[in-house]
Formats: sequence, structure tokens, C-alpha cells
Amino acid sequence: MQYINWKKIGPYLIMLAAILWALDGILRRSLFSLPPITIVFYEHLIGLLILSPFLFKNIKKLSFSKKEWGALLLISLLSGVLGTLWFTTALIKVNFISFSVVFLLQKLQPVFAMLFAVIFLKEKISKKYLIWAILALVSAYFVTFKDGLVGFNTGDQTMIAALFALGAAFAWGSSTAFSRFALLRKSNTVVTGMRFLITSILALGFVFILGQQSSLGTPTSSQWGRFVIIAFSTGMVALWIYYRGLKNTQVKVATILELTFPFLAVIIDIFLYKNVLAPSQYIAAVVLLFAMYKVSRLNTAFDKIYSTNVIGGAGRGKRLGFPTLNFIIPSNFEHSYGVYCGSVIVNGNKHKAVFHYGSIPTFADKRKSLEAYLISGEHLEEIPDELSFRFVAKLRDVEKFSAKDKLVANIENDIKQAKEILNK
Repeated sequence: MQYINWKKIGPYLIMLAAILWALDGILRRSLFSLPPITIVFYEHLIGLLILSPFLFKNIKKLSFSKKEWGALLLISLLSGVLGTLWFTTALIKVNFISFSVVFLLQKLQPVFAMLFAVIFLKEKISKKYLIWAILALVSAYFVTFKDGLVGFNTGDQTMIAALFALGAAFAWGSSTAFSRFALLRKSNTVVTGMRFLITSILALGFVFILGQQSSLGTPTSSQWGRFVIIAFSTGMVALWIYYRGLKNTQVKVATILELTFPFLAVIIDIFLYKNVLAPSQYIAAVVLLFAMYKVSRLNTAFDKIYSTNVIGGAGRGKRLGFPTLNFIIPSNFEHSYGVYCGSVIVNGNKHKAVFHYGSIPTFADKRKSLEAYLISGEHLEEIPDELSFRFVAKLRDVEKFSAKDKLVANIENDIKQAKEILNK
């Protein structure tokens, strides 16, 4: 069976999901007679019913850490419920004017995603990335707003609408980082299913909180059919595709590639609703495509081979039964903190390995370190001062363990996962 390089395919899956989301507005037009929270509840409930055979098949084997439960809850609450409600409320406040301050502030979503990626996932922002990301954001602005003009005169509710729009941008942007965390040790099917399960429960609660329970029995047969179509296209399936891509794509890259959404939405306006674009929008669209391409090329941290020097360590790994090589962290190192699998290259020979990068909270060591345990069975008779290494996949985040046996059990599980990945 041929190995699929998800690291290279990931960015394209993000863009495919964004294309489906751009088509979502067309499918939802017949649902506007329903309250937004009712739409949220039913689209997640139907998606959950479709996913349930795959989710509950192995539900007894699934276990989630407290951090993973926290991430799933935040994703479901922020992205699944509040983001949609806040953005819809903002649009209502400005009478659904397309080129209002609401859409301007919504463009801040990638900024929140990048911020949480740096703080929560320890992703690094390079100068090269920053240049192309800013260019993409500016281009997206000019693609959305004809001649760069934003409508601020949208009534006395504009300020309230702006706050709701900012909240939506925060909810959706931060959820991208939380989703990436949840995907580190779980499949996209499990994370999608758990999000739909938790969001269905939360949304039903909000239906009653907002006094919309009478709307639960109002969908027509055609609206039920539309819910099913959405689930198999722009809803559940689009999110499943997005999570498959996000599992192997850095948040800082994914959030820029999501700008495919506003780009395609404008294109749809041309062909479906006969809107005429300004020359500035055509130019911005070309620049946006090019900037997104350049950003997608930056999702290559796993393709890099780093050279480094071996240094002495504290000897903790040896005492645990997993002697490690300790490295000087390369200056051009791009990875976030975590446990990885990959290879150590000595004199042209590759040795499969598990790596730990970051602090070591189990031993209250806040210093940043990089070390590798060789799992390929070879013993290095002489350890050279210089060698090379390459990461292949991230296994999990850095964690603090309460006891030695729990740490050892997790290391053994890391080794098992690494062998499964590296032997493909």
C-alpha cells in the first residue's frame, strides 16, 4: 500500500474545506426562516447521527486527557455555538449589509488563530511567514470590499454589531488552535464526531435558554432535506475534510489558507448573483492566491533536515530505561513543543527515533531542551559531535505526569506509535 504524505496534502484539504464553506450560504438560504440556534442544533444533530456508527464503534477504547476534554468543550462552545450566534447577531444589527464593519472585523479571525497558535501550541512565526500572511490578509480585505470601502454608517447598532463580530472572530480563530491540539493524538473522525456530539448537547441547551424551543417542530420537509444535503457537503463532511488537513498543517498556515472562503464567495457573487467587481478586487484576488500559495509552501517543517551538535544531558532518560541523545537546538528550528518521531542521521545512516522538544514539567524543568531516543535497535558505538535529524510526525504535546510509571507508560506508547508511523 502506497504511503500518503499527509504533510503535503494537508494544506490542499484545508482549501477544499474552505471552498465547500463558501458554497454554504447558497444551501442555507431556505433555512433563514428558522432561528440561528435551531439551525446550529439540527445541523450538528444530523451530522452526529451520520457519524455515530464510526464514533461509537470504538467509543469504549477512547480515552481523553483533561486538556483534550477542555479543548473539545471549547471548540464546541466557541466555534460550534457562540461564533455562529455572535456573527448572525452582528449581521442582524446592521441589517445584513455585506460590506459593513461586521465583515471587516471578521477578517481578524486569522490574527486570533495565529495568536493562539503561538501561545497555546508554541508555533513559531518567521519573518518570511509574516510577510506573506500580512499580504494575504490585506489582499482578502480588498477582495471583500470594493475599492477598499467599508460601510460604517449602518445605524445606531453599529458598535454593538462590531463587538459581536469581534467575538465571532475570536471564537472561530481560537478554535482553530484548540482543534489542532485535539487532533494531535486523535483521528479527524473522532474529533469531528465529538465536536458534533458536544455541540448538539450545548445547542439544545441554548435553544431553551433563548426561548426558541417552539421552533424545534417547525422545519418543513424541504428544510429537513436541506439539512441532510448540508451535512454531506458544506457541514459535517467539510469539517471532517478540514480536520484531516489540520491534523498535519500548522495553525498559522491553515488560517491563511482558509481565506479561500472569502475569495470564492466573491467569485460566486459574480456568476450566481451577477455582481460586478472593481478592478481592485480582481488584482487583490490574484495577489491573494499567490500569497496563499507561498504560505502553503511554508508548511514544510517536517521536510527539513537539521544539523546539530550532541551535548551532555541530565541522565534522566537513562535512569528511566530510555537513554537519549541531547542536542543543541538549531537556530532555524521551526517546530512547536511536543513529542515527535523521526530519524537521527549519523554518517549517512538513518536511525529511527522518538524526540522530546520543550520543557520537562514532570521534573519541574522549565528549560527548553531537545533530545532523542533511538528505537531502531542500533547501538551507536561512537557518538559523533555533529549529526543530523529530521522529524516525521508529531505524536503529542508536552505533558506533566504525576508518577514515574505513568511517564514510562506514555514513553512506551510513544515508541509504539512511532514504529507504526515510521514503518509505513
